[in-house]
Amino acid sequence: MKIGFIGLGIMGKPMVKNLLKSNIEVLVNDLNKEAEIEVANDGAVVVSIQEMAKESDCIITSLPNGAIVKSVLYSGENAITKQINSNVKTIIDTSSLTPNESLEISKILEEKSIKYIDAPVSGGEPLAITGELSVMIGCAEKDLKEIQQILSPIASSVIRVGDVGAGSVVKLANQIIVNTNIAALSEAVVLAKKFDIDLESMYEAIKGGLAGSNVMDAKFPKMINEDYRAGGTININMKDMKNVNSTADTVGLTLPLANQVKEIYKSEVAQGNGMNDHSGIIKYFEKINNM
Repeated sequence: MKIGFIGLGIMGKPMVKNLLKSNIEVLVNDLNKEAEIEVANDGAVVVSIQEMAKESDCIITSLPNGAIVKSVLYSGENAITKQINSNVKTIIDTSSLTPNESLEISKILEEKSIKYIDAPVSGGEPLAITGELSVMIGCAEKDLKEIQQILSPIASSVIRVGDVGAGSVVKLANQIIVNTNIAALSEAVVLAKKFDIDLESMYEAIKGGLAGSNVMDAKFPKMINEDYRAGGTININMKDMKNVNSTADTVGLTLPLANQVKEIYKSEVAQGNGMNDHSGIIKYFEKINNM
C-alpha cells in the first residue's frame, strides 16, 4: 500500500519516519521543503498533491487547524478532491479539530465517495518519535480493523470511541486533562521554588503517589531543567483549548478550569512565548509572583 502523508511538522515528520521503518512506501507533501528533504533522505517520496491523489488510496493528514485541513482536502485551489483521476478512498486525519469541523469534512468527502476518519493523536513529539502514540478514532465500526493496521507503525493504542466527530470530542477531553495538569504542576513547582525545595528530590518523592502521572513524568523534568524546547507548543495547545471552549459553548456547557487555562496560554502567546513547549506556561506563574 502507498500512503500519502500531508503535514511534516513536530508530529507528522516522526510519524512518517516510523511508517518508513515498517517498509511502507510513503508519498509526502509539505510547504516546508527542508522537512520534505529530511524525510526523503529516510526513503519518503516527495510528490505534488496531484501526484499524491493519483497514486495513493489512503492519505494521512497532520495539520495545524481545521481551516488548513479543509483547504488541503477540498476548498483550496489544489485540493485533493479537485485532482483529476484521483484514487483516494480514505483520509485519516490526525489533526486536532472541533467535532463540528470533523463532521463537516466527513459530509463533504462522503459526497465524493471518500471515507473520512477522525483520528486525533496524543503523546506529543516523544511518543511520535517512538511510534507509541495513542489514537482516538471516530469511524464506522467496520472500518476500524483496517485503520488499526495502517496506523500500527505510529501508535501503540488505536481505540474507536464512536463515529466521526467522537475522536475530536475525546481529544478535546484529553487536552483539558493534559493542560490543566500542566497548570497545576506549574503552581506546585513555583510553590516549591519559593521554599528552596530541591526539585529533583521533590519529583522522586511524589511521582509514585497519587499526584504522579504521564504529564508529570513528561513535563516536570523540563521545568526542573528550564528546557522549553517544544514537544507540544503553547500555540498549538492554546488552539486546542480555544476549541474546547467553543465546542462547550455549542452545547451550553461551562468549563471554568479549561477557560482559565486557555487565558494563561493566551497570555504566554502575547508575551512572545508561543513556540515554547507547553510546560513553559510555568513562566506565567513565575511572572505573576515576581520570581
